[in-house]
Amino acid sequence: MGAGSQINLSKRIYSLLGDVICQAAFGQKCDENEELLSLIKQLINMAGGFDIADIFPSLKFIHIISGMKLKLENLFHKVDKILETIIRKHLEHRAALKDNKMHELKEDLLDVILRVQEQGGLDFPITNENIKAVIGVFIILSH
Repeated sequence: MGAGSQINLSKRIYSLLGDVICQAAFGQKCDENEELLSLIKQLINMAGGFDIADIFPSLKFIHIISGMKLKLENLFHKVDKILETIIRKHLEHRAALKDNKMHELKEDLLDVILRVQEQGGLDFPITNENIKAVIGVFIILSH
């Protein structure tokens, strides 16, 4: 960029915010950061928008005709796949450190949840679905 050229400040701030959120949640800038945040933004916009099926929830055919349900399911599937990849990478990293180097691990939100999952002892088991839900809520509330 040359001197005096225009920049999209909103886009840069949004990108920085995304990096900070990923750093807090995952301990690093994730490769899927921009795609994940874009998908979350689309989900929020779609869920907050108007759909004719909301007026007539008992008429199931309207859900099919509007296509909103299918679009939301596709977005949720993409977000789920990205979060599953992030969890898998964290588990692989934790396994590589083994017990003797775990003290070197700088825990982020995901590491804390994975540690609680491994230790068990809760009245209910923590599944990857629970972890993805917590991370998703964290990301949504951060916006």
